[in-house]
Amino acid sequence: MRNVFLIGLSGSGKTTVGRLLAERLGRPFLDTDLLVEQRCGKRIATIFAEEGESAFRAREKLALQEAAASAGAIVATGGGIVLDADNRRLMAERGVRIFLSVEPETALERLRQQEAVARREGLSPEVRPLLAGDDPLAALRRLQAERRALYEEAEATCSTDGKSSEQVARAVLAALIALGVLEGGEPLERQIRAGEGYAAIVDWGGLGRLPAYLARLELPRRVFLLSDQHVYDLYGPPLLRTLQRAGWSASSYVLPAGEASKSLQQLSAIYDWLVEQRAERREALLALGGGVVGDLVGFAAATYLRGVPLVQLPTSLLAQVDAAIGGKTGINHPRGKNLIGAFYQPRLVLADPATLLTLPERERTEGWAEVVKYGMILDAELFTLLETHAAALRDFSLPPASLLAQIIARCIALKAAVIEEDEREQGRRAILNYGHTLGHALENVTGYGEWLHGEAVALGMVAAAELAYQAGFLAREEAERQRALLAALGLPTAYHGKPQSEALLAAIRLDKKVAQKQVRWIMPRRIGEVFQTTLPDELVSKVVYSLFGGESITRSSAGARQEEA
Repeated sequence: MRNVFLIGLSGSGKTTVGRLLAERLGRPFLDTDLLVEQRCGKRIATIFAEEGESAFRAREKLALQEAAASAGAIVATGGGIVLDADNRRLMAERGVRIFLSVEPETALERLRQQEAVARREGLSPEVRPLLAGDDPLAALRRLQAERRALYEEAEATCSTDGKSSEQVARAVLAALIALGVLEGGEPLERQIRAGEGYAAIVDWGGLGRLPAYLARLELPRRVFLLSDQHVYDLYGPPLLRTLQRAGWSASSYVLPAGEASKSLQQLSAIYDWLVEQRAERREALLALGGGVVGDLVGFAAATYLRGVPLVQLPTSLLAQVDAAIGGKTGINHPRGKNLIGAFYQPRLVLADPATLLTLPERERTEGWAEVVKYGMILDAELFTLLETHAAALRDFSLPPASLLAQIIARCIALKAAVIEEDEREQGRRAILNYGHTLGHALENVTGYGEWLHGEAVALGMVAAAELAYQAGFLAREEAERQRALLAALGLPTAYHGKPQSEALLAAIRLDKKVAQKQVRWIMPRRIGEVFQTTLPDELVSKVVYSLFGGESITRSSAGARQEEA
């Protein structure tokens, strides 16, 4: 494993961010300043005062050599470590350099805050010899001017101004992933026999190996990277650099983050950009992001020039296990979700579980709804596995990389088996919509934003299980197991908000699965087995009102019209 060297001015947050990275990745953390102090038993300010800067730099050089001899360490370096050409060469040879950029004014404010904290805790504040004069801001500006070109030799730059340490750590993680620094076990690959056939690959840190995966497709070496603003800010620049270093020409398009981007207006804007770029029929679109990006860019790929190659690069759990697999693409209509779209299979799906490290907790958590769905509809063993490891999967402080990759690959294999049998949702594939009828309706009536997709699906699954229980299909104990697992993974299991029952019932009638004016519900018979059926309107109304309008639930004597899928 390669080391990671954090470089930058004092006050850029190298030590704080470095500790966060080491904790998140389970790697050792080293600080060259601390190594110097430990080896000679003196504070750095004392070394400067007694021996001079040149003696300190010699000690710092030895400390860096010691740190560089590690394997996979996160190393916070002193601000002036880049002044020595041997140091710069050693860091480039033994790892990857990440420049944490900061404006001098921000750096000074952070250093003063650190001094204030130390004094409140009764500690002696750290004295930084090069900033000890009457005008530390002028000193920081001078140091920045002298060193900036050396800092910018780094493989990636992450701005720290206006960001918390957690946000900077996520940005550094994204850069490490895109640069191919993170390594996991052997990639897990599933060939999907749909469309022209394609590989779905689960590879921890695999995003940084994208050029090699693209080369397998034997397509022109010009590609178009499309992403939303949030994902692009994290991954865009380092991933473009990785592609360009490997000889690929890559242009990028950034769209607004959020469900609202799945619109005719945004689709038209993508068409305009592709025309301006003179994109050709064999040149691939790379969809980098979550389900929104995959759906929208997938539909653009399906329709531009009557179809261009599509590569799905899902960065959310929800997209990795579901949205990126199977060729469903589309946009929303004011009257319903995904009402406009096409079935269009990608040429490649590359799911990198390491990208989940950079997701905010809520966005990572929503993806577990789709994973639980697979357990409910197809795989009782997967459901039990999730129950066993729910705490570790939700916590994610030290992600279980191997387990996570196996779960994602298992979900992909389950979905692949279904779509290979029924690519265009004429029969069995409909079971993948378990929990989605009410979930999509909830998203629609609340305006695509109040509830994330996975959160809405979780509530839809709770409602589906309640419907199945009320109709006499599912034991109460099984419905409770589902509810308990959703809750254990951090998902909502009860609706809190203004009553939406009437609007939900109206939205359900516009569901894509309506056939001959009847809604086709996916009902669980037991964990791991579901079937399609229609349900009496009065039963659906009763359960919807009870869950989204406050009425109590009693077991219904009304029968259901059952039809096996």
